[in-house]
Order: sequence, then C-alpha cells, then structure tokens
Amino acid sequence: MHLTLKSLMSLQAGLIGASMLAASAPASAQSAYITQANPNSSGFTSTASPSIQLIPVSQNAPRQTAFVPTPETAQTARNGNIAQTLEIGSYNRVLQSQSGGNNFSNVGVVGGTNNNVGVFQGGKDQSNIGLINMQGYSVGVFQPPGAAPLNMLIAKLPNGSLLIKR
Repeated sequence: MHLTLKSLMSLQAGLIGASMLAASAPASAQSAYITQANPNSSGFTSTASPSIQLIPVSQNAPRQTAFVPTPETAQTARNGNIAQTLEIGSYNRVLQSQSGGNNFSNVGVVGGTNNNVGVFQGGKDQSNIGLINMQGYSVGVFQPPGAAPLNMLIAKLPNGSLLIKR
C-alpha cells in the first residue's frame, strides 16, 4: 500500500476529527418551561426569614373570587369636567361650555348637516344629547348648578316623522 504524504495528512486529520466528535458530549438545550417545586415535597428549602410563617393551604379548598369591575364599567370619582362629542355628518357645530365642577356632557350628531348644539352647564350637571339624521336644527341646553340630568334623543325617522325622546 502506497500513501502519499498529502493523503496521509488528510487521513490523519479525518481520524482526529472523528475521534473528537465521538468524544464530545451531546448538545442539549434547557427547557423553556420553569419547573415549580411543591413546598410539601421532601428537599424543599424555604428562603423566607424566620419571622414569616408559612400557612399550609389545602389543594381542594374552594376558590373565592371577587368581582373586580373593568375600567370602562367602574365609576370613578371625578372632580373635573368631561365633555365628549361625536360628529358624523357635514357642517355640524357643537359648543360645550362648563363652569364649576363635576359636569358631564355627551353630544352626538350622527348623519345630519348644518346642525347647531350648545350645552351650557353651571356645576354638578349631566347631559346626553343625540341628534340623528337631522337637517338644520339648533338645540340649546342650559343647566344651572345642580340641575336634574338631561337625556334627549332627537331623530328624523325614515318615513319623515320626527322622534323626540326625553
């Protein structure tokens, strides 16, 4: 058998590479999940200070749930004034003027043109006004301090009649 120096070197490099590959440990990755220890199992050690007592809890105890309102349904205490406007249509104008505190005003003008809405509140007032499909109407709301809440819907129905709901 006749081997050249070049082929002998490549054979030797291949044998060294194969032996290193066989000797290396298999690659393994850690789990992406966190293993949770059971505090009742043997071998569990607590790092809590001695002044804190751990209270055992039964695994089958009934769960108590409390109603926690979502942010949009929670009634928060407000000290300021809130004025909201929704205008869908053309050339509609809305003015909301609030003096004093704790005023809430909500005006919606949907599907109309050339409407004017003015809301003037003096303090601790609440109003909701909606105009639907109205053409060229003007509505003014004046609420002195502490007035009763006002909810009003004014709509032009498809048959041409006018609906005023208070």
